[in-house]
Amino acid sequence: MKLELYRHGIPFVLASVFGAMLIATPLAGDSGLASGIVMGKVFWFHLSMALMAVGTVGTVWFGGRKSIPFALPDVLLLLFAGITLATYNWPLDPEPEKLLFGGQLVVLWFLLRYLLTEAPCLKFFFLFVLMLTGLAEAVWGMQQLHGYAYSNHSLFRLTGSFFNPGPYSGYLAVVLPVCLWAALKFQKGMHCFAWICVGAILIVLPAGMSRSAWMAAVVACGWVYWAERIGWEKAKAVYIRYKKAAVPFIAIAAILAGCAVAGVYGMKRDSADGRLLMWKVTGKAIAGQPFAGTGLGGFPAAYAEAQGEYFATGSATDREQLVAGCPEYAFNEYLQIGLEQGIGGLIVFVAWLGSMVYLGIRNRQNGAAGGILALAVFAMSSYPLQLPSFWVALVFLGAICVTEESTQARSSALPASPAWYISMISLLSLASVCLFILQGGQYEAYKRWGRMQTIYHNKAYESVAEDYKDLHDKLKHKPEFLFEEAQCLGKTGQYMEAIQALERAKQLSGDPMIRYMIAKNRQAAGDYRQAERELLRAIRILPERLYPYYLLAKLYAEPEFYQADKLRAAAGTVLTKEPKVETTAIREMRAEIRKILEKGASSFF
Repeated sequence: MKLELYRHGIPFVLASVFGAMLIATPLAGDSGLASGIVMGKVFWFHLSMALMAVGTVGTVWFGGRKSIPFALPDVLLLLFAGITLATYNWPLDPEPEKLLFGGQLVVLWFLLRYLLTEAPCLKFFFLFVLMLTGLAEAVWGMQQLHGYAYSNHSLFRLTGSFFNPGPYSGYLAVVLPVCLWAALKFQKGMHCFAWICVGAILIVLPAGMSRSAWMAAVVACGWVYWAERIGWEKAKAVYIRYKKAAVPFIAIAAILAGCAVAGVYGMKRDSADGRLLMWKVTGKAIAGQPFAGTGLGGFPAAYAEAQGEYFATGSATDREQLVAGCPEYAFNEYLQIGLEQGIGGLIVFVAWLGSMVYLGIRNRQNGAAGGILALAVFAMSSYPLQLPSFWVALVFLGAICVTEESTQARSSALPASPAWYISMISLLSLASVCLFILQGGQYEAYKRWGRMQTIYHNKAYESVAEDYKDLHDKLKHKPEFLFEEAQCLGKTGQYMEAIQALERAKQLSGDPMIRYMIAKNRQAAGDYRQAERELLRAIRILPERLYPYYLLAKLYAEPEFYQADKLRAAAGTVLTKEPKVETTAIREMRAEIRKILEKGASSFF
């Protein structure tokens, strides 16, 4: 009996503990790291994956040997991973960390497929842990709202373990249908616990003010309730009984839904219009290269270029120019995947999501399927797949949906040879450990960068310039790092080195500040023509920003590049254009421009 417990119990206990650590990824963070809110989760995930891999090796050596059905989502996931690698811009290498993270996700998927087949009881255990993370996030949010815990963003009181209310609310929306499913399905203790989770999330979710999360929660929870309490047979019977009232009821429901959408749109009109513009410009960028894609991490630069081309046509409205920005994400994961991995990658990804939900319904895993549905809806107007927490939740929910509990024979089952299982799981585990080792040095790099940022923000640029240069090779894929490095180099007179760093950053990001900094460094180096071209390109992308006109005016005021007509035109824009928000910085810029004009006028007379 003890030997049987050792062979079957202990390895699965280890796998369940490490699996719980992975699901708890959203709660991780490290304030000692640069970008510690996100990178703390990434490093926690890599560590937990390495432990999970070791635990799974023990399971396959001492556990059972059930046949594992090779389902369509398995093929689609491998195909999507292959498309991602094929479209990746290897010379530029914009997202090496996401590649490592994605590799770990693929390994995790197949390890979970094995574990859940061997021990189906782990399905509910993992869902229970996911519910616990949702409860923990909800309680965390309540503490922030009442001032008992610090927020991770200076502008928002409610962020949970995330950096702003948007993804925080989205994560709660993903967990909520799982909690509702448990509340409807189980009795006694689990029933009460699930309703506590539902209540806690519903208390916090409205305060996040995320319309995308509200929509995801309503759609997914509505579907879960329908699947658990109504179903096709009851719905059909009600329709037959009240057939005459069905059409008016549907019409009233459609009108109410339209009013709700209009009301939600009116809550944050600027934000909604900004997202509509993002989707429009992203669609134009996709049309420019529909099949090849830009590769993982190629969205920001491609979007900035496409927006500049769109505004240059003169067909953009004043409203579009006013709400325009240069986002890091498309705020629609499907459009972003279509741009980065091409139309083929988008089709495969949507098919992967759809097949997981279909199999989840067929396997009666309505809670997990509801979680995937919530994430799929949330992804239509936000950026969940740019954050590690959502990917981890998606892989766990998907594996739970896809893995069958039936013991009947399957024609698609993988070979059940013990040697085959041991070899495959061992290779997957070895791959996970290797991926963990490959990213190992990055932790120290981010920790060192975090210490350097303290000095950087105190404007002691000379003290830290060499440190930034030392870390360049390890963090050159981070545009924020390159910007800080260039700032230090520029402030210490190393203008050409600063320009080199910024030119690379420009390929990784659409942030207009990068172009402004390039222009300032070129102006300081005496390369006035190139500085002018850079600012004019920046204006083409974001014509409503005042700062590039201010820089242009200062550029035209240079004695070696003095151009009175252009100076007056740029200065006039700074002094007359209405900004989105009147700030102290704008008032200071206008005061400086007036002094430049007065100085020019006095020198003329």
